[in-house]
Amino acid sequence: MSFRLSSGTLDSMAGVFAPPKSYRLGTAGGSGKGAKKGGTVLAMALASVLTKPARPSATARLSPQAKHAFGGGTHASASRRAIATMDRTARRVPEVMVRITGRQNGGAHVLANFTYISRLGHGADKQVDLFTSDGDVLHDGRDMQILAQDWQEWESGDNARRQGSTSISMILSMPAGTDPERLKAAALEFAREEMANRSWVAALHQDRDHPHVHLTIARRDHDGRRFHPGRDDLFRYRQRFAEKLREQGIEANATPARARGIDPKHEPIAARKVREKGGVPTIDTSRQERTERLAKAGIADPVKAVLQQRQDAVRRAYERSIAELSASPDPQDREIAKSLERFAGSLPAPEGNSVRAPREQRGDVDPRIKKGPVADAQESGVATLDPVAAALAKLRQSNQAARQRADEEGASSSSEENLRGTSQVPERLRDMIDNADAAEQAHRRAMDEITGRVDERERLRREQERSRGREGPER
Repeated sequence: MSFRLSSGTLDSMAGVFAPPKSYRLGTAGGSGKGAKKGGTVLAMALASVLTKPARPSATARLSPQAKHAFGGGTHASASRRAIATMDRTARRVPEVMVRITGRQNGGAHVLANFTYISRLGHGADKQVDLFTSDGDVLHDGRDMQILAQDWQEWESGDNARRQGSTSISMILSMPAGTDPERLKAAALEFAREEMANRSWVAALHQDRDHPHVHLTIARRDHDGRRFHPGRDDLFRYRQRFAEKLREQGIEANATPARARGIDPKHEPIAARKVREKGGVPTIDTSRQERTERLAKAGIADPVKAVLQQRQDAVRRAYERSIAELSASPDPQDREIAKSLERFAGSLPAPEGNSVRAPREQRGDVDPRIKKGPVADAQESGVATLDPVAAALAKLRQSNQAARQRADEEGASSSSEENLRGTSQVPERLRDMIDNADAAEQAHRRAMDEITGRVDERERLRREQERSRGREGPER
């Protein structure tokens, strides 16, 4: 008989590795209506008359939360999957990313999305294959236009059908170093299974350091039901995508942020984009003002207490699993317990996004995290988390070195020049300093210009959303 975690430990780990299960009616194409009272009373009457066979204690049912986190089946199979998940987490296996990036309204908007993800019009050397749910590969713009029009016609239907978004776009991604072809194969297999009753297109992008697949799905399936992915759906998509990657020989994991000691609160994409370009997003400014306001009032930040409570609950769940795995007769389970104990001991101190994001922007490293290339770079005075900041840091270092050389050469030459009655810095070094200063100012102007454009786009987007809210839903 294989080793199994107890039901209590399995439930506690399910609370760590899965978000609380939310039950919503009508999101999978059903009517969303509850059962009639008459049917409920009849079912209760039949249940009181008919006796069920006694279930042995060894086959105790899994809780809904445990099924949500580790899948259904027997207690033993769910326990094996839970142990495998903890093992991957303790070894810090790369995490998959599945994110909804937008919605397209109308055939023209859908065609624009097809054009973007296929890189149509960027030249034959940059255009990528556009895979469809029908097994075709599109390269021609006319074929993409026909498909986009088909999606729009199916979405709009007759006049009685409300006009909604025609498609929804997602990104499936893995960290740098992942084999792009195997990632593409895993993403396509994921789409074939999870979107089996829908039309979709997919394209692999390798223009960044991490390969990723753009997946665009028609909002209505072949039966006319609309696509409403929620938190539970995205959690399931991450799990399935990670499974497909492992089937392709790529180690991948899909765990919530809190299981890794990170604040699970979502960070807006716009804020991350502004930080990547060296700017300070508005959300960071407001958080800093809030922190200063609480500090002046002598009030402890309640966010810290909440984060500490969450991490304490995670640690208790890990400790419970470690205790049971350490008592397992299987040496492999005991080795996983040791690895999990090291992982739990290395969890970073509770830290909110309002603290972590600016710290990462500055390039500071959590002292509890093992030093690596980033920490080594920080000790040398160069931040590697932001390429623009790194370039400016290097430029400042070169300026300082140039000034130091100028001072040294000026000092050495001053003794000779003083004999002649003159003392000046060599002209060549003055040119070096002036050029370095000019380059740094140009970098700063470029950064300010980029940040201004991003802020302006964000402002226009908010104004458009407010205007749509005042006008009411379009028919």
